Amino acid sequence: MSVPSRASVVIVGGGIAGCSVAYHLTKIGVTDVVLLERRQLTCGTTWHAAGLVGQLRATRNLTELAKYTADLFHSLEAETGQATGFKQNGSISVAKTPQRLEELYRGASMARPSVSRSSC
Repeated sequence: MSVPSRASVVIVGGGIAGCSVAYHLTKIGVTDVVLLERRQLTCGTTWHAAGLVGQLRATRNLTELAKYTADLFHSLEAETGQATGFKQNGSISVAKTPQRLEELYRGASMARPSVSRSSC
């Protein structure tokens, strides 16, 4: 495949970040996006990642971003017709200390604002 001589956007690197930027740009209507990768898409460090998509983060904005990401991964196969292999299995967190338990309560409160200690 030949590389176009001109493009509005050129993305170097076909890992998860480069693929995400290309995907989102095309979703908003940018039509001449070129993604350059020296080998196969996601064959570098992205390929070595564990693939865990935890949805609780340290801040509400990061938690919302993680939820968006999980929802996107869940819908990509239907949208594109390409098998992604994404499975959403869940996880469990265990607190060994009162401080860690408090951290887990804070994270749960960002995920569901109505969570109280008595309902966890």
